[in-house]
Amino acid sequence: SSSIYAGSKSADLEKGSAILKDRMVFLHVERSRLWLFALLFFFRLELFEAKASAASAESATKVKKTISPRRVQTEEAPIEEETDSLPSDVLIRDAVGISLPMKLEIIPGWEIFLGFSDAQKLIKGRMTLNTVYTPEALNFVSNPELVVDVENFATGEKHLMGTINLWDNKSRKEKISASKVYVGDFSQSLSDFDMSCYPFDYKTVYFPISIQQPADAVFELQLVCAGGGGQKVIDLDSPNNTACEWPAPGSYVGFSWDKFECKQPKSWLVECRMKGIRQSNSLITAYLWPSIVYSLMGFLAFGLDVKMAMPRIAITMLALVSLTNLRNQVLTLVPSSGDTSWMEEYFLIAVTFMFLNLVGHTASFYLESLGKIQMQKMANKVNLWGMLSVFCLVISARLHVRQCELVSKADSGAFVAATSIAVAVVFAFLAWYYRYAFKELCHKIKDLPEHGINALNLDQERQESSSPMTV
Repeated sequence: SSSIYAGSKSADLEKGSAILKDRMVFLHVERSRLWLFALLFFFRLELFEAKASAASAESATKVKKTISPRRVQTEEAPIEEETDSLPSDVLIRDAVGISLPMKLEIIPGWEIFLGFSDAQKLIKGRMTLNTVYTPEALNFVSNPELVVDVENFATGEKHLMGTINLWDNKSRKEKISASKVYVGDFSQSLSDFDMSCYPFDYKTVYFPISIQQPADAVFELQLVCAGGGGQKVIDLDSPNNTACEWPAPGSYVGFSWDKFECKQPKSWLVECRMKGIRQSNSLITAYLWPSIVYSLMGFLAFGLDVKMAMPRIAITMLALVSLTNLRNQVLTLVPSSGDTSWMEEYFLIAVTFMFLNLVGHTASFYLESLGKIQMQKMANKVNLWGMLSVFCLVISARLHVRQCELVSKADSGAFVAATSIAVAVVFAFLAWYYRYAFKELCHKIKDLPEHGINALNLDQERQESSSPMTV
């Protein structure tokens, strides 16, 4: 049995050696072809990585196209072109377990008025902007609160007040709150700054808040109605959009301000605004009332006797210079471009009528030198009462046709009607009272086309009045 066992063992060893030998032969053959198998393995590895990269790029592109909100849309070409925040070959790297876009909750607020300038088209004050976000936002931006900004903040100081860790009971997540403070000028040059009814007008100031590019490819805004008595309201233009309002700030910098309102028309934009009604009493007492006094001075100069030529001219010139100085002061308060305001037009009309008063004085002096006493008296009364009523009619009509919202159309229309009746009555009465002088003047004017200036016989009458009488 032992021999048999030994024989079988030796057979197994021989078999095993044969297998080993075959294996050795096999391994020897594989080593000779090792470069081929290495090349095939490397090719399969590159193919796998290319497929994975293509899948990642496709998913990132889908995310980018889904959340990119700024599109160019016109009536002729509906949505054909996208204004991408990044170059075509750059994509946002997605984070594992984070869905895009991420929400940035913002709470805006207006705190202090520091000034208002119509000429520079800006409002000065202090505005706060609170941004709330989840810690996952830090995977994309080191300071997410910095990507949200007030677009029309022009000059001044911007302060980051710090961050506070919060806990949201509704979502059961941790959140971070960061507050920014803007102190300075907020430009209104891109808004509708209508000055046609100045000083009987109102102003609406805007504060657009947006996400700066390319962060708008990762984040979107969410307006929150919180803090300072804020409450949610319905946006009449777009009822589906979020809208908030805060209590009225009060009366500051020459305006009575209405509520601070914000609405979110787009995912990357929040528009805030305030409407203020101008308190025109200070402008009336500072500019309009003195100008009315100066204008009346210019008209009342015709009440002096015609022999007092120097006082009449001096009073009119004083009124003209004073009105010009007031007009120059008003020009510093209004923008240098755009429509002419009613107050600017009022001063232009007043200055023009003062020039017409100088012409009226010259005519009175000339008629008095010819001995036309009735014509000279009629010229004085026409310049005093007639031109004064025409002056009131022109300025009231120019205010009425502007259709200012803060000026009652019924009141302005009634004033225009009253001044029109006054003009008609004054000229009708003067024509009747000085009817003989008026007829003589009409005849001489009628003969002008036929005989020219000699029809007035002014030189002949002057010679007759100056020559001695002969018997």
